[in-house]
Amino acid sequence: MTKIILTSHTDKKTNKKPKSAIHSILIVFSVILIIFGIGLTSTGAYSYYRGLTSGLDKSIVSEGSTKPVITTERVNASTINIVVTHDKGIVSLTYSINDGQATEVNCDNKMEFKQEVELPIGSSKLTIIAKDINGISSSYENTFEVEDKPSITLEQVDGKIKATIESKNNIDYVMYYWDEDEANAMKGTINNTKTEPMIDVLEGTHTLNIIAVDVNGNQTKKSQKIIGDNKPKIDVKTNGKVFRIIASDDEGLSKIEYTFNSQEMQTEEVSDKEYTKDLELQAGKNNLTVTVYNKNGLSETTTVEYVKE
Repeated sequence: MTKIILTSHTDKKTNKKPKSAIHSILIVFSVILIIFGIGLTSTGAYSYYRGLTSGLDKSIVSEGSTKPVITTERVNASTINIVVTHDKGIVSLTYSINDGQATEVNCDNKMEFKQEVELPIGSSKLTIIAKDINGISSSYENTFEVEDKPSITLEQVDGKIKATIESKNNIDYVMYYWDEDEANAMKGTINNTKTEPMIDVLEGTHTLNIIAVDVNGNQTKKSQKIIGDNKPKIDVKTNGKVFRIIASDDEGLSKIEYTFNSQEMQTEEVSDKEYTKDLELQAGKNNLTVTVYNKNGLSETTTVEYVKE
């Protein structure tokens, strides 16, 4: 009997205590799961953030990895301009000629920098290295020829031809003539390393020939076809009642500008070879200034005054 009672009593206790223990275990396990879940979420969020910032950092590095751009431009027969451009500050420029001693120039963190370099006579290999504020550099190499004789360049300035003649040695003389008329060539003694004569242009199409000789007898000849154009013609007449503007150009007019008395300047586009306009005179003093342009950009201006009684 004793065994039966003890067994029965034990069964009653085991039916109550296991429920309480399981409940506690479930609570503890739930708390652990929540903590673990929070940890995973935090880790995932941090990894995502690192991924975003990592991508951002890469884009910044990529943008900053662009290199300085190096180009050269010829100033004259023996002078080169080194031009460096960049979207960031340029720290230094280093150049050498024919693998000789390098010259380093401080670029003061500018985003565009120019350096003039004088080249010797003959063939010259120019080597250039430019470095930016991030330490990123780029290089450039080219070969230039400098002849031991004068150079000649031509450009049109204000309806004339400007001839720029330069030489390493003093220029002895320069002469020029049109077409085949060498017998009537114009000649001038220079005794300098540079001269810039202005040459009147003949109307129509002609060939300009220029010869430059230095003191050592080295000679350069340049021939170039030139299309000459005269300035447009303009005249203002009056019959006591009106100013009559009369303009013309063989190649064609492009624009007329005029200021009449105290009025603002008027502009008219023109596409013909001739132009006429009447402006009614006022009592007293009348002033008119007219500028006419042809299609080649040449212009002529005139000013007239008339007192109407």
